[in-house]
Amino acid sequence: MRTGPRSSTVLDELSEVLFAPLPRSDQRVKGALYLRGLIAAEGRKSIRNIAAQVGGPELAQSLHHFIASSTWDWEPVSSALQHHADSELRFTAWVVHGLPMPRRGRQAVGVWGVASDVTVPVKWNLLRSGEEAADCVVAATRVCDRSTIGPRPVVLDVPGADLRPVFDRYAQDGAPLLAAVPGNLPVLDRGPGRGSRPFPAARLLQLNRMVRRPVEWTDPATGTLRRSLVGGVRVEWAGHPLLLVGQWDGGQEQPVRCWLTNLTTTPLGVLLRLAKFTQRVEQDRAGSASHVGALDDYEGRGSDGWHRHMTLAAAAHVAQVLAAARARVRPWTHCMVSMERMGHQL
Repeated sequence: MRTGPRSSTVLDELSEVLFAPLPRSDQRVKGALYLRGLIAAEGRKSIRNIAAQVGGPELAQSLHHFIASSTWDWEPVSSALQHHADSELRFTAWVVHGLPMPRRGRQAVGVWGVASDVTVPVKWNLLRSGEEAADCVVAATRVCDRSTIGPRPVVLDVPGADLRPVFDRYAQDGAPLLAAVPGNLPVLDRGPGRGSRPFPAARLLQLNRMVRRPVEWTDPATGTLRRSLVGGVRVEWAGHPLLLVGQWDGGQEQPVRCWLTNLTTTPLGVLLRLAKFTQRVEQDRAGSASHVGALDDYEGRGSDGWHRHMTLAAAAHVAQVLAAARARVRPWTHCMVSMERMGHQL
């Protein structure tokens, strides 16, 4: 990325891109301060800790208003982050991952971009129902310009989400989707001579376990090469012809994980390694929590404030990864001072 007089560091460049949609100059200044404070603050990313890093305790009330009750819209900032991170890191897939938030009684859904050696969050949503989750999945992952880079596969793991509208939209658009499903999901076997009686997904895979084959994949937690048995059965679900994929570990008769996909001609090994992107995301999320904040760090009550805070927390994650990529080191090894130093050397 080129640098100019107003964008001499990774953070300057990112701030210029993200906060351009904000209508007021004071909002753009506070946005850049908040992003900088998220990276600099140690421990819990409370507004008080963030303010202490970028201006002192007297700034806390102003930043609290900026996040909790200001009028700026977080959606355009999130979209700008998604496009900027994609153009810098060149994602090969999207992961949409759901996580329960017991303290709020709701579910957080993160959209992550997966590049060759890193994953980064580009959008967060706080949801109440599966139908909202479906809308989020459809909207959040249709961001690529197909005329230049084409659709990337979406790996979906949102427990409890209604997947019907998701598969409807992806079938309509001809977009690739791989979704984790519960083992008791009823599906129809589309094999020759089969009846129309639905089977639970795990049971149908068990009945067809003779088609399993060994597949190697890399465990993101340990970096070690692992081997699992993988099988696939052509099924019909919600009116769509799909491939039901199962993974077996050890000597179990029933699969330990099940997925549905419209990538019906893709090799099983490719599909399993694609499905494991969810574990890469979970590993990176756990590793980044102490650096850019956890899902429960925001202390306000309103969902708009949470979305603004998490949009900027995702931006802080992206900034750290971009800075590490430019320095050709692993992420999460750089403090704020080293980021500034790297920026001035570019």
